[in-house]
Order: sequence, then C-alpha cells, then structure tokens
Amino acid sequence: MGYINVKDNNIIIASCNEARNNSINELFINAINDRNYFPIFTYYNCFNSTNHYTSSLNNMNLEKRNKIDNRILAGDGLYAYDEFKKTSKLCSAGFWARRQPNRNYIATAGHCYYLGLSPFYLLPWNSTSTTAEIGEMPIHYLEPIDFGLINIDIKKIQPIPCVRNTDSERYKELFIEDVILASNNGAHLCLSGIRSHVKCGYVAALNGFTSNGVYFRDNIFVVNLRYIPGDSGGAIFYYKNLTQVSLNGIVQGGLFDFNDNINGITGVITLRSILNEIEDLEVVTTS
Repeated sequence: MGYINVKDNNIIIASCNEARNNSINELFINAINDRNYFPIFTYYNCFNSTNHYTSSLNNMNLEKRNKIDNRILAGDGLYAYDEFKKTSKLCSAGFWARRQPNRNYIATAGHCYYLGLSPFYLLPWNSTSTTAEIGEMPIHYLEPIDFGLINIDIKKIQPIPCVRNTDSERYKELFIEDVILASNNGAHLCLSGIRSHVKCGYVAALNGFTSNGVYFRDNIFVVNLRYIPGDSGGAIFYYKNLTQVSLNGIVQGGLFDFNDNINGITGVITLRSILNEIEDLEVVTTS
C-alpha cells in the first residue's frame, strides 16, 4: 500500500516484512531508487505462524433455525463456504445498494468472492453460526476497484440502511443519512465490521494505492486504523451525531503487526470510484 503522508511530506510504501525480499518487490524498490524518489518504506509483521481463526471458520455451522434473523446492516458478517476445497470466506457488509428496476444488493469487497464458493450467509456479531442465506455474488471486480455485489431477495432478506453498532448500550443501529467524500486529512472516521465491530481512527491520506503484483488500484484513501481480516467490505463512516452517520467508503484491506492490536493502516475504497464504475448504482439511505 502506498500513500503520501502529509506530516512527513513524503511517499510511504507499506508492505509485509515477510515479503520484503520477494523478487517482484526488489525490482520495484530498485526501480524507485534509480529514479531518486526516496520514499519511506514501512514494514509490518503480518503473518502469525498459527491461525486458529481460519480453523474455526471452516468448522462453522450453516445453521437452520425456526426463527431466522434476516435483518442485515452495514458491518454484519458475510460467510461463504467452498465444499470442494473445504475452506471458507468471511467478509463484512458495506451497504445496501440498488439498481433499477428495483434490483437490490449487499455491497462488499470484490476479493470476498472466488469461483466455487457457496452462496453467502448472514453471520451476526458474536455468533458461531450463520442464520439466513443472502445470495450469490454475480458482480465482482478486482480491478480497477475491489468491489462486489451480492444479490438479495427482499422477501427473504431485510436490508436496513443502518450501520451495526450493537456493542453500544443506547445506539445499537446508526442511521445512514447520506454519502459524503472524505475530504480532509486528519478527519475522524470509523469502521463497522464483523471482527472489529466499531472502531475509529484518522485519515492519513486522501490518495493512495494498493497492488499485489497482479491487480493495481489507485482509488483508495488511507486511515490510521487497525482492521482485522474479516472486516473487508465493511462500512467506513463519519458520525454526524449520536444516531446518524455519513457513509464514506468500504474497507479494502490493511496492514498491521499480528501482535499489535491497536496500530495499523486501512485502505478504504472510495464511494466515488464505485459509483463511477457501476452504472445506475445507488446507495440506499434513510433520507
């Protein structure tokens, strides 16, 4: 991930320490040094030797209940399982989206999908079992934006134009009143996702990019906020007051030290890039 840090007045190139000697990374670094750009390289210890969470995901039950909770809000969990590979995927809901004539979707990150996955199921916060089946992801991009749309049947799934904030005693659902662009470095923004629940940080850069050597995306902004895998696709928002929020984007991913539960950076897919790429798509709000 790369961005311009206004505090240091320099380009920051951030990546995982485990991949710093990768041949592609070495070529990239040498090319930059040859041009005398002199960016600041930052490395995170991204990978733990054990990953008990992945194991628990693969053992999750696709539970059938007599009384199904079919309400889905921004920040709720999206779970899918690959029966052939015996692996699973966990992401978060970004927002309720609509295209005419009256086609409804749940928006999330595009990398949440790969060929062979089952339909996505709703995974509530603090739950070990899924509830309602949401649907398939027929629309998914990895470039130029990391974005996907999951089909929903509103007769079976009830999308709500709110952000999940269940941990709050009084304000458990935050109304999405409108959509705004992040326009200031240092702005206070928050994330809602299945793993992090709600946490907040500050905008570090309004213009950033990510690349994994295959796909390149330059339509993100960067927040000083530690996301947790599973939060991808979750809502990034701004508090207007205690009950109403403005939607700013959705989580693309991030970098952090695996043994540091506080610090990290999160890349956010801008809503402008999403709405520019997908014709006639609208974000459903309460206003």
